[in-house]
Amino acid sequence: MIPLVRVCCVGAVAVVATTVMAQPTSLLVGPFSHLAVGGMPVGWEQMRFPSITVETEYGLVLQNGRVVLEARSQVSASAALKRVSIDVERRPVIQWSWKTSPDCYAGDWGDPETDDFPLRLFVIFEPTGGMFSRLKRLGPGFQGDSIVYVPRSVPARTSDPTSHVNARIKVLPVEPVTAGGAGATDDDGWVHHRRDVRADYVALFGREADTVAGVAVMTDTDNSGTACVSHFGDISFSESAL
Repeated sequence: MIPLVRVCCVGAVAVVATTVMAQPTSLLVGPFSHLAVGGMPVGWEQMRFPSITVETEYGLVLQNGRVVLEARSQVSASAALKRVSIDVERRPVIQWSWKTSPDCYAGDWGDPETDDFPLRLFVIFEPTGGMFSRLKRLGPGFQGDSIVYVPRSVPARTSDPTSHVNARIKVLPVEPVTAGGAGATDDDGWVHHRRDVRADYVALFGREADTVAGVAVMTDTDNSGTACVSHFGDISFSESAL
């Protein structure tokens, strides 16, 4: 007869193993809904830009019973950045949600005079053959390639995905999706997105992607001289689209 203690231990190990295997494969890099209302989320920081003196204000707020990241921009520009290390071969799919007012100004990423957008999400890649530099500015301190996702509805006047800043930054307008794959927007204005960043990188840069080293969100109004308030929901990477 097998001792009762041994049976219990084996059973406990089996339960733990099953639980681990059943855990979701997504990795939250922006777990805003799990945090308390306050300022910038822990682990996030301001990504500043050369020659810009007024920064966009970022903070966690409660909206319709859920904590989200709010961006308040008034003739300002900066991004909220989270340093990460994501293997895109293992977790190539990024998922996020955002919302803004239709009155917010949206410009042209190819024109330095009008490059303002209410909603941007940066996926920043490790520089090829080197270590990830300290991200404090988008200019000289920004060494890796980046995909910048913006809503497809923005009235951009250029079809060239290359940012006016440099060729390492490609801009990709995206359509909203739901879990079922159809385009949709929530009743309260939230728009959901899901992208395969590995596939997008290959399409935009013509080579395989390196590790994702940073994720950032941004609302800016410095060029247009306007004001805008936007909100960002949770951001995660997963093994496959759910």
